[in-house]
Amino acid sequence: MKKRYWIALIVFVIGLLLSAGTYFLSDVYQKDDVAVITDTKIKDRLIEKDKDVYNNVDQTREQTLHIKILSGKYKGKTFTEKNVYYPSQLTTQKYRPRQRIFVSIQKGKVALGNPKRDWVLVLVLTLTIALMIAMAGKHTIALLISMLLSWIIFYGVIVLDVKLNGSYIILLFGLADVVFSFISLLIVQGLNKKMLATWLATLLGVFVSFGLCYVIMKLTGESEMKYETGDYATQDPRGIFLAQSLLGVLGAVMDEATDIISSLYEVVQVKKNITAKQLIQSGRTMGQEIMGPLINVLVLIFIAGSLPMTILYLRDNNSLSSTFGFTLSLGATQSVISAISIVLTVIFATGCSLLFLKEKRGQNK
Repeated sequence: MKKRYWIALIVFVIGLLLSAGTYFLSDVYQKDDVAVITDTKIKDRLIEKDKDVYNNVDQTREQTLHIKILSGKYKGKTFTEKNVYYPSQLTTQKYRPRQRIFVSIQKGKVALGNPKRDWVLVLVLTLTIALMIAMAGKHTIALLISMLLSWIIFYGVIVLDVKLNGSYIILLFGLADVVFSFISLLIVQGLNKKMLATWLATLLGVFVSFGLCYVIMKLTGESEMKYETGDYATQDPRGIFLAQSLLGVLGAVMDEATDIISSLYEVVQVKKNITAKQLIQSGRTMGQEIMGPLINVLVLIFIAGSLPMTILYLRDNNSLSSTFGFTLSLGATQSVISAISIVLTVIFATGCSLLFLKEKRGQNK
């Protein structure tokens, strides 16, 4: 265990050095140049105060920035630029002293871009990997490989969906769920009966709940399903919503199925004379402990994603019912689908445990 912590500490230190190196990196970006704001205190003046009919107050402010170019053709040169922004920063950007930013220079004119945040990503990845090593030890490699493959598969699915123009989006993401779950479980658990039981329970939890909810949606005529409120530009919003639901359910279901089946596997290992009835009772008890937190987490995730738009709608004097319809209705539907899948997964995980651990229980007897 001490060795594990030492390795985690070494990885963290190396990651800090990489983060610092990424922060000062400037010559590798091809599309934009990197610049630094040289001001220690930025001149910031009020241009106009804004107030709408609903008494929402905002300001129009102007920053005077002195920026030094760190890369590209104009490297070493200093420019003075004006930046107009709103303190709400909904569509504009406020810059800070000594901040590094991306800029685009065309014919001597500077266009200010986004702050340079890639070093933050490196730092977050460093912290994540270090914590994984400290907690999981040698299993960290398998976890990282699983995550990397999942990202590669996800990118491939998106590219294929774009080429097909969303023609088979539900089928495509349904197959993606099968591949995602199989590869993740195979790498982490290996090919064995426990892994197969977890995989089968995961697929049953995802597709049975999704099918059940889809049937209910069809029977109710999909009333009050405001697909047009989603931020979808080029494809069928209904299809993308259903694909979102398929992917959104998978993570929680796979986590729950893994917890229940792994726990029941350990129960079978320890209690050699356990009966099928006792195993079912154990699975039910574990499910009761897991269901509540998982459902709450998913509900909060869906709500958090819609929170900014919800606040904007309410501040523009919309009623609570219309705000819910235009900002939270789709997320609430996904939450219901996820909740149903989480509940059903308790049954499927326990049943798959009975099926795949039957031989193990026989050997223990």
